[in-house]
Amino acid sequence: MKLRERDIEIEFTDAIDALVFDQMKADQPNYHGIGEMHRVDFVVEFAEAIVFVEVKDPGNPKAQEKGLKKFQKELNNGTLSATFASKFIDSFFYRWAEDRLSKTTHYLSLVTLESELLPNLSDEIAGKLSPCGKSSPRWQRHPVQNCQVFNIQTWNENFPKWPVTRLTNTSTAGL
Repeated sequence: MKLRERDIEIEFTDAIDALVFDQMKADQPNYHGIGEMHRVDFVVEFAEAIVFVEVKDPGNPKAQEKGLKKFQKELNNGTLSATFASKFIDSFFYRWAEDRLSKTTHYLSLVTLESELLPNLSDEIAGKLSPCGKSSPRWQRHPVQNCQVFNIQTWNENFPKWPVTRLTNTSTAGL
């Protein structure tokens, strides 16, 4: 199954189900109807897990300088990690309310930046989520098993079954 966010496409070759979760068109089957909630771009179900995927493309050759400066500012001041965390939390709650979270959940983000900036972003996002990896005697399950941020190169190295490609000279409309 292939999903696309503007001109970034990810093929989830072994997915059971995959959907564009941030669908904003009311006539589309995956439209969720609550525009005030933050949403991850994709929700992908596999045999053993559900993966929430957020895509940010500041490395897009068509990116405008104003947008790049805003992105860098939000990365530096912590706003970006808070936004990523909110996207996971709201999406998790929405899918929980749909009774669609019966498997382990992972949160992966694809950010088209240099890789040395991404580990810090992963740590910042994870720090704003539930106590990732910590046990509580009363919890039967954790909301998120792991949270990681990759660029295109590191994503493709870590997930060869889910290749990312940048589409060129195509429409930027989502699927």
